[in-house]
Amino acid sequence: MENITGGDNEVMVEMIDLMLSETPKHIDKIKKAHQEEHWKELGAESHKLKPMFLYVGLTALNEIAQDLEKFGKETINLKSIPGLIDQLEQGYLEVVDDLKNKKQELS
Repeated sequence: MENITGGDNEVMVEMIDLMLSETPKHIDKIKKAHQEEHWKELGAESHKLKPMFLYVGLTALNEIAQDLEKFGKETINLKSIPGLIDQLEQGYLEVVDDLKNKKQELS
């Protein structure tokens, strides 16, 4: 994240705020799209998460989002989607406290 922001603490705080506020919304939309079998929408919402994960260095979550995007947009590997959604949500929940702590350090 420091590489992307040039070490600007204010920008890093904004990125963390964006991540904390928007990621749960996107995950909820992904879950809803899955329940309704709207695969293209699932892929589109997954795509929106990728830059946020990369900005804060969450490469594993980025890879899961990439898989969800591909599987949704191409309507393939549909049986693996629920497990990937669970991994995405759990992975995000595991880093929320770290993100909040980093934000406090930077503020």
